[in-house]
Amino acid sequence: MRSILAVLFILFAGALNASAYLSIQYNDGIPEDGIWLGDGRGHAVLFSPPDNWTLSKIAVCGMLNSDGIFILEVWDKDLNLIHRTTDLAGAYFGRNLSWAEIDIPDVKLNDTFFIVLFEFSTIFVGIDENTTLNRSFLAGRNPNVLLNQLQEGEWMIAALGQVSSRPPSIKASHHDSPDGVSIEAIATDPDGDLTGVSLYIIDNESNEVVWMDNAAASGNESEARFLWPRAAYSVSNGSESIFPVVAVEVKDIDVNISRYLRYSAPCLLNITDAGPYSDALAYFGEDYELHALESTDGFIHYLSEELFKAIRPGARYSDYIRNNITIIEGRSSLRFLSMGETLKLHRPLYLTRSPLHHYDLRLKKEAAKSNYTILLVASDVYGNTARSALPM
Repeated sequence: MRSILAVLFILFAGALNASAYLSIQYNDGIPEDGIWLGDGRGHAVLFSPPDNWTLSKIAVCGMLNSDGIFILEVWDKDLNLIHRTTDLAGAYFGRNLSWAEIDIPDVKLNDTFFIVLFEFSTIFVGIDENTTLNRSFLAGRNPNVLLNQLQEGEWMIAALGQVSSRPPSIKASHHDSPDGVSIEAIATDPDGDLTGVSLYIIDNESNEVVWMDNAAASGNESEARFLWPRAAYSVSNGSESIFPVVAVEVKDIDVNISRYLRYSAPCLLNITDAGPYSDALAYFGEDYELHALESTDGFIHYLSEELFKAIRPGARYSDYIRNNITIIEGRSSLRFLSMGETLKLHRPLYLTRSPLHHYDLRLKKEAAKSNYTILLVASDVYGNTARSALPM
């Protein structure tokens, strides 16, 4: 399954920047360090493109170490060479870690692929030490091979391309209501392949998203209605709090368990500080308590006793705790998502107390206090987006 952080980056950052290219990257855009490998080893990143996508550019965050050549290759999922570019490092990189875009002939890609940079000691390649999505590797060539997966961090390499579909359009309006701000949007698409409309409420001072919602869309035209209650979410573990946190209300879920799975928040789960790490969704109930923790690959790391009994009446929760829960009290932590000009992760919140008494983690709805912008994004099945920004 594609990383939820990557999907959010595509939908939000692409719309915010209003770029002609769809950017796919698995890092927060800001390097903590730069690393050269040499010895014929390469920096490899695994990408998952949308349907009907064409790769046109490759962006690398790097810094010149010594002038010389680099080789940039595109491999398919079976490590077969699709494209190779050879050029001088000094033509793209300087003496500071910064992004450089490298044009390549258009390559149509409908399946996972690798971008691999062999720098032969000429380039310090940026690494994002704050994000670990298991997308980055060390690689070798002749023959092509993946040597090791990075245990911490992601190489700062991005894929830029376009989808072969006409983009949608969107018109939006809003008005005050007794319960908050009512927002209406009409999305249209000439190809009839609408998939959804997403709402983002952006703090004008911090440029962070403080509220998010979405509605399904289909066909050539769809209408979406949202209500923002002039609020934002935070998460606390009893001793410290994180704000703002991206959380959305869960829809279309079985009534027997919906009270325990009312809200979901994307996060990075660290079983211990040394790993393993996984993309996850934290689920909070109507009581704002943490009731479930699920990796985006479908593995369930935690269910509360109330939710477990609603799913499996009569089963022993003590047996479930002993055989299934992976959380280590006081050592496992969650890093929740912060959405701004780039995606970032908040500092870790450690899970304390036992599952019998709920891990001490609570979602809290707080009143909004600043000036905000409404951003509405319509999307189609090929990843094309259109946006409408409404000041408040």
